[in-house]
Amino acid sequence: MRSAWVVAKRDFQSFFYTPIGYIVVGMFALISGLAFVFSFNMYVLVSQEPTMYGYSTVPDFEETLLSPFMVFCGTLIMFLSPLITMRLFAEEKHRGTIELLLTQPLRDRDILFGKFMAAMGMVLIMMLVVGVHVAIMGYFAEVEVLVLVFGVVTVFLMGAAFISLGLFVSSISKNQITAGTVAFGLNLLLYILGYTGENLPEITPLPEHVAGIIRVPLDFAYQTFRAFVMELPVDAHARELALGVIHPKNVVYYLLFCSFFLFLTFRALESRKWRS
Repeated sequence: MRSAWVVAKRDFQSFFYTPIGYIVVGMFALISGLAFVFSFNMYVLVSQEPTMYGYSTVPDFEETLLSPFMVFCGTLIMFLSPLITMRLFAEEKHRGTIELLLTQPLRDRDILFGKFMAAMGMVLIMMLVVGVHVAIMGYFAEVEVLVLVFGVVTVFLMGAAFISLGLFVSSISKNQITAGTVAFGLNLLLYILGYTGENLPEITPLPEHVAGIIRVPLDFAYQTFRAFVMELPVDAHARELALGVIHPKNVVYYLLFCSFFLFLTFRALESRKWRS
C-alpha cells in the first residue's frame, strides 16, 4: 500500500503541474454553482406559487431539488473525468516514461491503485465543492443530515465509476487525446442508454400475426435487452441513493462497475508480459 501511495502522490501532484487540474476543478465549481443557484431559485419560485407550475402543494425539497442536483453533479463528473484519466497511462506511453515506471520495484496492482487513488483525489476536491452546496442546503432548508450525506456519497460513487472506466481506456491507449475521446464517447453512450431505456415500450413491439413459437423467444430477448439497457446507465442507480433510499442493488452496481473496469485495467497492465 505504501508503494501505491507513492504513485498516487506523484500523479496527483502532476495534475497541478499543468493547467488540467485547475481547469477541471474550476469548470466543475462554475457549472455546479450556476446549476445550484438556478435550481434553488426555481424551487423558491415554485414554493411561493406551486399551482402556477403544476403542483397542488409545495413540492418536496429532496425530490424536487436535492436528488436531481446531486445526480447532475455526478453527471458533470462524467463529462470531466476523461480530462483526469486520459493522461494517467496514455501520456506516459506517449512520452516513453511508462517503461521507466514499470521497471521500478512496483507491482502492477500498486501502479493501478496508485493511479486510481490519484484520480479519486481530484474527485474528492470536487466533492468539497459539492459539500459547500450541501451545507447551504442544510442551512436554508430542513433536510435530514443522513439524506445530505447519502447525496454526497452518491456523487462519489458516480465519480468512482467514471474514473474506473476512463482509467481502463487510458491503459489501452497510446495517445491521451485518443484516451480522452474514447472515454468521453463511452460515458456519453451510457448516459444516452438511460433515456433510451426509459422510452422503450414495456410490451414487445411485435406484429400480431407472429406465431407464438417465435413470439416467446423474441419477447424474452426483448425484455432482457430492455432490462439491461435500463440498469446499465450509471445515473439510473443514483436517483434513489440521492434521496437516502438504500437498495443493495444500487450500491452493488457501483462496486461491480468499478471492480470490472479496474480488473480490465489490471489485465491490460499484465498484457505487456504476454507480448514480451
